[in-house]
Amino acid sequence: MIDVNQKAGIVITTRNREQDLKKLFFHLQENKSWAKYPVWVHDDASNTVSEDYWQTISNYAYCLIRNPRNYGAALNRNISNCSAPFDYIFSLDDDSCFVDEIGLELAIKYMDDNPKVAVLSFPVVDSFNPKKIQDTSPYPCLSYMACAALIRKNIFMEMGGYYSKFFYYGEEPELCLRIWNAGYEVHAFPLCRVYHWASSNELDSRVKGFYGPRNRIWTHFLHTPISFIMPEIIKAFGSYIKLSMKTKIPMIHLKGLIFGIKMGILTLNERQALPILLFRYLKSLPISAN
Repeated sequence: MIDVNQKAGIVITTRNREQDLKKLFFHLQENKSWAKYPVWVHDDASNTVSEDYWQTISNYAYCLIRNPRNYGAALNRNISNCSAPFDYIFSLDDDSCFVDEIGLELAIKYMDDNPKVAVLSFPVVDSFNPKKIQDTSPYPCLSYMACAALIRKNIFMEMGGYYSKFFYYGEEPELCLRIWNAGYEVHAFPLCRVYHWASSNELDSRVKGFYGPRNRIWTHFLHTPISFIMPEIIKAFGSYIKLSMKTKIPMIHLKGLIFGIKMGILTLNERQALPILLFRYLKSLPISAN
């Protein structure tokens, strides 16, 4: 029986990842420090899973929400985070899990002691037995990954959640720009690490290859100071041209970049540009937890 701690809970968004979710449940149940936190699962209309999958979720999860259709990661996370009855939300994907036994408790205490911190970004590691970290001090960072974070729900709600028009990928940096602009902060928290085994396939890489550049460009139109927009767009084009040499999907990247410009122009009425000093400060920060 789960000891329901309403102050904090684990929210997992998932879609068609049966084996990954079972692996995650196994590790959460095996560790008493993690098992005491209720698990809130939000499935984005999975259609390639067995009935055993739903039974596994029902047996373990504190709550299961099933979307009638695929809403996309941004909207799916908004629904799950807003509906979860926790002050603090440990945000995981179906293919990520904690590494440090008491990391969750330490993260909650840090949030209690620092009310201006809206999100803690956890370092993502490549195994359940990573190298020992030397410096455990928290520090400001630009953004975080939704597969490895602790979110203060009331600030998430105040910000209006993720920009749901993005549908998929890149919703965290855009939200963080609004968080910083509102006077709140995002900190990296090395004492709570997350192993992200990052299940993917060719379709995932092609989908990310479109939405990644599109949403990066779109974010610049929404938040970058006017004098920096063109240099940032040129920089984004250059980085994706370089990335295309590895991924070999240059036309998908190019399509995403062009659509980013198109969508940015179409939503100029939603623009909330950062002050130049804040923009420069955020550019000096690490992107997320190292």
